Amino acid sequence: MLLKGKKYKIIVQGCRTNQYEGEAIASALEKEGALPDQGAPDIVVIVTCTITAVADRKCRKIVRRVRRAAPGVALVVCGCCVQKMEEPERLELGIDIAVGNRLKYKIPGLLNKWFENRKSLSDLNPAALREQTWDALALDRPRLHTRAFLKVQDGCNHFCSYCVVPYVRGVPVSRDSGEVEEEAARIAASGCQEIVLTGIHIGLYKGLGELVRRIDAIPGIKRIRFGSLEPFAVDEELLDALAASESFCHHLHLPLQSGDDGVLEKMRRGYTAGGFAAIAKKARQRLGENLHISTDLMVGFPGEDEKAFENSLRFAADIGFGKIHVFPYSPREGTAAAKLPRPPQTEVRERVRRALALAAQLHERYASSWIGGPVSVLVEENDCGVIKGLTPHFIRVMAKVGNDVKTGSEIVVTPEKYVKEALTAGNLCYSLLDTEKFSEFL
Repeated sequence: MLLKGKKYKIIVQGCRTNQYEGEAIASALEKEGALPDQGAPDIVVIVTCTITAVADRKCRKIVRRVRRAAPGVALVVCGCCVQKMEEPERLELGIDIAVGNRLKYKIPGLLNKWFENRKSLSDLNPAALREQTWDALALDRPRLHTRAFLKVQDGCNHFCSYCVVPYVRGVPVSRDSGEVEEEAARIAASGCQEIVLTGIHIGLYKGLGELVRRIDAIPGIKRIRFGSLEPFAVDEELLDALAASESFCHHLHLPLQSGDDGVLEKMRRGYTAGGFAAIAKKARQRLGENLHISTDLMVGFPGEDEKAFENSLRFAADIGFGKIHVFPYSPREGTAAAKLPRPPQTEVRERVRRALALAAQLHERYASSWIGGPVSVLVEENDCGVIKGLTPHFIRVMAKVGNDVKTGSEIVVTPEKYVKEALTAGNLCYSLLDTEKFSEFL
């Protein structure tokens, strides 16, 4: 076991599925005798994202920074960005081991080979677009978070006109439900109370409602939530399961992308603005009017004129989203939209600014609705008696409660006011936080 005693560090970019894979890679390395980094690491694993050009640039920046800081470290780069990276670029960046999607379970074995001769290795799965196998990663307990991301699905076959994900992630595949249950039970036994079900297109999981019921029955699981869930996945079966669940956290992230029917058609999203609104209405009727519906809003897609953009803003305000992730369209090579003419970037930057202003207004309105009443908080950190954490409705809370409250525990606090950024540790007010930054888009 050449990895025994080696110190590792995991760096994760991007989505919650990547977060799960980073945790599971850590679990696999520890089974081989590796140890979490307590100083200078021997191994650095970077789980990459390629959803936008910004994500690609961040990937390269992280790789270069690690290589400069630790020239002798075993540098493993895996996932979506490296999946489509040519060998000359991998060598120029100084990557020792490149691993594609559906193959991350091989990382410990590849590291053992690298430590034998220290020669660069790659396993990039050139048939990723048609890949139907499951990446045999597993998790025993969360290491990087107080809540556990649990991957139950991989791949996508919707081929939205702007999206590169199917080309790097492969076709849809659902994880065996018994295996999911076993992993959820291990996570609960480790003391973790919250599970976030994740996948590239989790709505394509076969029997998602039944899976929720089975996880809900596992002792020790107090919170169940989803990562991103495509709108058309919210069907009667799923709503029945969520309405019956005592553990479901009342928050759904339903990506909208645009509130204009013409743009949605060009995007190949498969629904209209009216169809999305009907889904949101039905979800709130079944799960409560205080259900937090958050979303993604893409700005500057080819064909989006000022009227279409204003339609998106008006629609977002009418729906009453709680949180909106705003981002500009980023052309991805090989997708149908990549060569289409786009709005001028000066206009796109101004639209991003306006969309962010609306997002801030809507988030403050939703978060402020919880002020004055008790809310449950899963504690993510405790800094000298000031805790930060998430409510079941996915609102960030900071509260001064004392040093004896442990991370991973659940407490009840009463928020007193809303602030846009974190307060100092000495502030005695409970505060609802929105800490996401968008400076790279402006």
